[in-house]
Amino acid sequence: MNEILKFNFDYSKCMVMKLGMAHPEKKIPNKSHVELTFAEALEYIKKIDKITQGITKIYYLVGWQYLGHDDKYPDFFEVNEALKRPEDKTAYDSFKWFAEEAKNYNSIISVHINFNDAYDNAPSFNEFVKANALIRKKNGKIDPIENYNGRKCYKTCHKAYWESGLFKKMFDRFVDTFPFIAESGTIHVDNFQCYKNYAPFVSIKEMQNARRNMIQYVHEKGIDITSEFTYKESDSLPNRPIFGLPRDHFSKYQMDTVGLIPLSWWCYRMTHKELVETPPEIYCGGEFREKKYNKLFYGNMHGEDIIRKDNQNWAEEFIHRFATYQVPCHFLNLYKRLAINGFGNHLSCMFSNNIISYSKGEKITRNNKIIKNGETLFLPFVHKEKAYIAYSKKGDFRTWDIFEKNISKAKIYQITENGNKLLREVSVTNNKIELLLKPKTALLIQFE
Repeated sequence: MNEILKFNFDYSKCMVMKLGMAHPEKKIPNKSHVELTFAEALEYIKKIDKITQGITKIYYLVGWQYLGHDDKYPDFFEVNEALKRPEDKTAYDSFKWFAEEAKNYNSIISVHINFNDAYDNAPSFNEFVKANALIRKKNGKIDPIENYNGRKCYKTCHKAYWESGLFKKMFDRFVDTFPFIAESGTIHVDNFQCYKNYAPFVSIKEMQNARRNMIQYVHEKGIDITSEFTYKESDSLPNRPIFGLPRDHFSKYQMDTVGLIPLSWWCYRMTHKELVETPPEIYCGGEFREKKYNKLFYGNMHGEDIIRKDNQNWAEEFIHRFATYQVPCHFLNLYKRLAINGFGNHLSCMFSNNIISYSKGEKITRNNKIIKNGETLFLPFVHKEKAYIAYSKKGDFRTWDIFEKNISKAKIYQITENGNKLLREVSVTNNKIELLLKPKTALLIQFE
């Protein structure tokens, strides 16, 4: 395992999401397609804070720069002017306002950037060419490995990017330009994979060493890096997909950035041994590419697929995902993973305190008593003392066990995007509570 950095956040206890802000218009040059302005994004953040009961949330903005997502990388120095508020002089002013206002709602605003991709419309593109900091083919020509927004996407050679001093120059400029983002203490670096260079030849291992240096440098600036994947490269990993198959990592390779990157958007090809022996406060998701693990460990809900202006039902969907995915993730993250048993989609994980999670049926038991069964649950809400979240997608009526002692009464609230609504107060006897759960309704139960 690499040296374990001291991170600014315990990502196993936070909510980590993205917000899609903008992307370049495909058919209209030099125009940005806006998904959310800074002002619109803040309105969602206010409501999400009420749904999530004020827990710490980190939002990475996608498409905040230039014309939007995947535009002009590897540069990240100008704010997308299409996102600004009418009352502000510049989009930079609006971005700074947004980041400051979000703090009032237990929300940290940061950015989704990229150290890997390079486009020929980037202001710094020629600097990368001159520094030999782009991946080259065997014939010495720079290699456009992918294509986004109708443009060829080249890849940076991490070794040359680092050793030339260009990375330090670029990142120092970013920190100087956006001190309020640097102060957030976290950034999301998209697609931070390693590629082989062929002219001159640079191995995956050399690239990984350079990536490690880049992460350490960002850390010295007081900033954590979260990223897209669990990075498990080797020299057998091709630069390009073969026969249309994905450029895939394999479980047999070691996790290269464990201890350096605390959270990935997608956890990727982790072995059972790695899942058991890597505590979530050192490395967590996100979600798993292998869906069976999402049903076993849950994770950070992505959010960006729900928070859209065209989604009139976003609050109901968000509450559902929060209750059935985020809440069980935070609950399980409190306990030590002991062993994974079973095969295929019939897996179970044993945790300390006699807790077992089952992938089949998405069931969790505690002391052999069911506390989650599919999309019906009654789980401790770990962010508040003597508090539980109850939810059922289809509706439910049953008696649940309470694990705290000496409970005499409870206040029951309905969770909504406009705040908690007190429904009733009830007496509690024998550490049990009878609950009628209406379909798609989340309750906060506060015991006294």
